Amino acid sequence: MPISPDTRRRIARSVTGILILLLLAVVVQHAVLVPELGARGVLIDFDAFYIVGQMFWEGRVAEAYRAAVMAEVQHALVGRDSFMPWTYPPQFDLIALLLPGLPRGLAYAVFTLGTLSAYLVLLARLSGPRFHWLLVALAPPISVTAAIGQNAFLTGALTALFCLATLRGRTAAGWPLGLLVIKPHLGIGLGVHALASARWWVLGIGVAIVIASSLLATLILGPGIWAAFLGGAEEAGRALRTEFYPLFRMTSVYAALHSLGIPPGPALWVQSGVGLAACGAIALGVRRGVAVHQTLAMACFTAALVSPYLYDYDMVVTGIGLALIAGDVAQRSTLPERLALLALIWVAGGWGMIHAVASAGLGWEDRAAVGRETLSYGAFAYALALLVLWRILRRAPH
Repeated sequence: MPISPDTRRRIARSVTGILILLLLAVVVQHAVLVPELGARGVLIDFDAFYIVGQMFWEGRVAEAYRAAVMAEVQHALVGRDSFMPWTYPPQFDLIALLLPGLPRGLAYAVFTLGTLSAYLVLLARLSGPRFHWLLVALAPPISVTAAIGQNAFLTGALTALFCLATLRGRTAAGWPLGLLVIKPHLGIGLGVHALASARWWVLGIGVAIVIASSLLATLILGPGIWAAFLGGAEEAGRALRTEFYPLFRMTSVYAALHSLGIPPGPALWVQSGVGLAACGAIALGVRRGVAVHQTLAMACFTAALVSPYLYDYDMVVTGIGLALIAGDVAQRSTLPERLALLALIWVAGGWGMIHAVASAGLGWEDRAAVGRETLSYGAFAYALALLVLWRILRRAPH
């Protein structure tokens, strides 16, 4: 017996409500269990933000860009080695310095719930009646981001704001484009889209915001912050080439190739080639008159193709691209294809979580060793998901 439209809507609302409640429970639980830095021997990504904020008020924020200093601070908190170096542009330091104004647990809850709420509201506006399916598909990376307090909800919300403003033909798209300076590689595809569309006011506003925020960071943090940032970025590049980063949690082309044993040099060259090709595809799509929502989706997907440094939680940004084409996919795909796409997205955004559950009984060093030997399955899954989407979107609607 077929399910009536009213029943489907009730099921969709129920699924959406349950998933959102589960996300809220995750955030509240983590806020309560870890009220202070290092409590229960736990450090998550948000704690790196909080530590940098504390270092600002101690007058030594530039030291955060030295991996050895951050490692020493983290070791003092939990009594073991931890690897959470600081490589964010100084503009994000301006956000981090606000966090110690609240106790650690409360700051984590406010930051995570605030950015999560903004992300979900904007995702719902872009996906419309298919929001519940998007929420199911993106459940793994959203859960990971909520659990560790990463800033992916913030970058995802900025990406969504750019897309909404662009769809409406508004120059206000330049504001979120400029604010993506906090994680600039995620905004490259959007910038290429604006450039190919000859949206000069959007680009001008974006550049102005980058310049203004740079001046503000210099004024508040001191001119020496830029040399420290560049030094930290150089250290991070060396660490990436020597496998200090957990490649199995990354979804970049570089991570996929390097986890297969391909040396860093060739892997980086291939990564660069893929990134350039993806940017070229955006420009070509815009110039050929492909529907704006589809070229914007391409720009969102490109966010995960231009940089070797990309984690599973960054998949929430590509979720904005999925929201833009959700209707097209539904009109052109079969149920088996949609299920296959769902599985691939889950692996792309949730492989790190799967690995964490599978290795939960191991000690810290053993988990790290297993992680270094694990392939970047998420990167392969993301590539396959893009291939499936490309094949689906080439068809005419049913």
